[in-house]
Amino acid sequence: MGIILPATVLSTELLFSSCNTDVKEETSFSEDDISLLNEIGETIIPASATSPGAKAAKVGEFMKVYVTDCYTEQDQHTFTEGISTIKKLCKSKYNNEFINLAPEQKRELLTMLEKEASEQAVRKSEKVVADGDAVQTGKAQEDKQRKGNDKHYYPMIKDLTLLGYFTSEPGATKALRYIQTPGYYKGDVPYKQGDKAWAT
Repeated sequence: MGIILPATVLSTELLFSSCNTDVKEETSFSEDDISLLNEIGETIIPASATSPGAKAAKVGEFMKVYVTDCYTEQDQHTFTEGISTIKKLCKSKYNNEFINLAPEQKRELLTMLEKEASEQAVRKSEKVVADGDAVQTGKAQEDKQRKGNDKHYYPMIKDLTLLGYFTSEPGATKALRYIQTPGYYKGDVPYKQGDKAWAT
């Protein structure tokens, strides 16, 4: 017990270390925001004939809790500003709300955001290489602090959609293969092409 107990405490601390950050006491999410996040999630992981979509897993509610409890204040700001940006894009590009867009319009918008985020990441990577000497002097860190957070909001939304869905009951038991109480070793499991992955 003397060996097991400290290891258990350490594991628990590591598990929740991502939440030991400088966060606000409360981040404001309206019901409209949560509905929007559910719709975005459903566009990323739509329902199929064999499994429910992200909306069934309530990924919007999951994101609200995760962002509020585990994101730094800067990342919270980026995330909530991203929600506002998506709403404005829907109005300017389609003169409609995201929830009312046709499926192909939703996919078009998210594909555009994916490309935008990817291009931003490439520019950031190139700048890090170009400013290699500045990193050593600490100048790059000073520049970053002056500029604030330069993350793109869409990868945050997409990553939390995947995390929320595949750790939910619908995602783990319907989209993945799930054994409630694993505990035995089976070294030869038949596999056929198209089989679902296992929930962990």
